[in-house]
Amino acid sequence: MAKRNHTRDIPESTGSGKQERFLTVSMCPEWPPRKPSIRLYGLWLLQAGFTPQTRIRVRVMTGCLVITTE
Repeated sequence: MAKRNHTRDIPESTGSGKQERFLTVSMCPEWPPRKPSIRLYGLWLLQAGFTPQTRIRVRVMTGCLVITTE
């Protein structure tokens, strides 16, 4: 039985109800030699707490990127 005032860990909604986003890695043509790039944009970033000028941390693992505010 759960303790009193216990809340289940539920991911915060991004406002649009979507918990996942699907993007495609592309090549950045401005940098010779060309390098892979990912572009993230949308109001969902703001709703998730990523405001303009916020420093972020990117943890890199094989097949996984974890992006958090610093």
